[in-house]
Amino acid sequence: MSSKSQGKRATRNQWLKAKRQTSNRTGLTAIGQSAALVWSEHPSQLPQFLTVAIVLICVLPLLLTWVGFDFRSSAIALDPDALALLSPQEVTDALHHALEGSYTHTILEWSAVCAAIFTVVLAFAHFNIKRDVTTPVIGVALLCAGFMDAFHTLAADRLIEAVASNQNLIPFTWALCRLLNAALTIIGVSLFFIDSSSKKWRGNVTFLTIVSVGFGLLSYSVIRFCAVSESLPQTMFPDAWITRPWDVFPLILFVVSGVWIYPRFYRQNPSLFSHALVISTIPNIATQVHMAFGSTALFDNDFNIAHFLKIVAYLVPLVGLILDYIRTHQALEKRNREFLLEIKERKKVEKNLQSVIHELKNTQMQLIQTEKMSGLGQLVAGVAHEINNPVNFIYGNVKPAAHYIEDLLGLLTLYRQAYPQPPSSVVDKIEEIDLEFVEEDLPKLLSSVQMGADRIRHIVLSLRTFSRLDEAEVKSTNIHEGIDSTLVILASRFKSKPDRREIKLLKDYDDLPLVKCYAGQLNQVFMNVLVNSLDAIEEYLLSSQDDVESDRGQISIKTQLLADDEVLIEISDDGKGMSSTTMSKIFDPFYTTKAVGKGTGMGMSISHQIITERHAGTLTCESTLNVGTTFRIQIPTVVDQPLEAE
Repeated sequence: MSSKSQGKRATRNQWLKAKRQTSNRTGLTAIGQSAALVWSEHPSQLPQFLTVAIVLICVLPLLLTWVGFDFRSSAIALDPDALALLSPQEVTDALHHALEGSYTHTILEWSAVCAAIFTVVLAFAHFNIKRDVTTPVIGVALLCAGFMDAFHTLAADRLIEAVASNQNLIPFTWALCRLLNAALTIIGVSLFFIDSSSKKWRGNVTFLTIVSVGFGLLSYSVIRFCAVSESLPQTMFPDAWITRPWDVFPLILFVVSGVWIYPRFYRQNPSLFSHALVISTIPNIATQVHMAFGSTALFDNDFNIAHFLKIVAYLVPLVGLILDYIRTHQALEKRNREFLLEIKERKKVEKNLQSVIHELKNTQMQLIQTEKMSGLGQLVAGVAHEINNPVNFIYGNVKPAAHYIEDLLGLLTLYRQAYPQPPSSVVDKIEEIDLEFVEEDLPKLLSSVQMGADRIRHIVLSLRTFSRLDEAEVKSTNIHEGIDSTLVILASRFKSKPDRREIKLLKDYDDLPLVKCYAGQLNQVFMNVLVNSLDAIEEYLLSSQDDVESDRGQISIKTQLLADDEVLIEISDDGKGMSSTTMSKIFDPFYTTKAVGKGTGMGMSISHQIITERHAGTLTCESTLNVGTTFRIQIPTVVDQPLEAE
């Protein structure tokens, strides 16, 4: 077996395999997928098996005729005298039998006309996608030829008015149909041979309209001529070598178009449709050969074969258009998928960018807030350090001063006992300074100084405890000290003011162990939560001063050691509370219910991050509008490893 035949068999096997794989699918997609294998090498050519099938279809009737098959239809001349002897039913049967050839001729012709109509419809659908007038121009040419075929059929069946007898009308209009088919198609193809003009015309709807009207007028003129002519030229010569000389002219045109014109058009406009035009010349030439050299009478063997092959000639461009449409549809689907994928990727990138921008803004605000708290811690630490030295000096000298004053007062008492009658100047001075009051008040004064020094030392210690914001390591910490240090800083917020009464503080501390944590960051959380509670109570008290209950306006802090080595800190207030919508957004970055300039919306977000990410704990909120709010902080007693904020 030759390599060429092996290649053909392999191609056919590939196609059959693809066909079996897609047998359960429907529509254009299934056809396109089954043909994909044969399009891979020559995407602008009809599948090889289809070309071979067309050639076999053209040759098969000839072979069948040689082995004895007869495709002729009956055309019996009716005897009026014989018809008079028949019953009405028999007359009807005889008429139908006599018109067998006409019926067959009508079916074959209208099949070809329908193929032409489908071709032009699909051609305009193709134009709607590609905006190229090449296909619809040729489709209109085939349609106009189909109009001539329709006239040929209708006139033969006497469904439209025609003057000439069928003996000349049918063969002559057939020859004109074929001549018009070849001529119009050649004209339509030739319009696109000049590159400069074709490029200008390809998307021009006006050009398409002008060509369509021109082809239509030409077809109408030919049809009009055939319809009104009383006599038409003799077309059939049964005894001659060329039985139908008029059919030689379209034969020549089809040969010229198949050998030179259509291939040139295909080279300039490679597509499945243009290649189908080239292949369609095979059944067109076979059709004309049967008519010009074989048919000697109406409805004979070659007559019917030629009409059948004409249908094939019309179907080949239609098949090419269908395959081209499928291929174009697949290309558009692929392009759409790529476009949608690109859009999806762009949306993904845009979403990522928005997420990055949001994260950057969040990080920026966190850094600002952290820097503010760090600056506050450094300031507090510096102030505490500067105050601590003189306070220690005062505190350290108060007791010795008390002892010295006590000694001096004792000495003064001894002097009074030794010199009961002091000089007048001493007496005057004693009266001037009110010595008895000084002796009585001086110990009280020293005690007051002692109390003040103790208080200052306590405040300094609280400030130093709170100022551990810059500590970056996990350390064992007394949670209560952190809370109390925060309360010291916020002490002024609890005091009464002219427009509201004092805010009460209730503490319920459990016996907690030292907790390994980021002490400074926990103090920041306590600060943020307590400030929010104080703001909520102040807003409630100020908004309902006259109607508020006497026991409203307090903050309670409760600590508890849980069974699973976790610490719970609850900070509750009876302020204005929050709605469910506000409570659901309380930990969102940049969300705040405060007026512009009074809040960044980052305090609770940072607090949530500190508890959840840095301490592997939980921070939850429960609130009822006009009742109050409770924040629950739950952290393990030991943070195993320092966690870095993401």
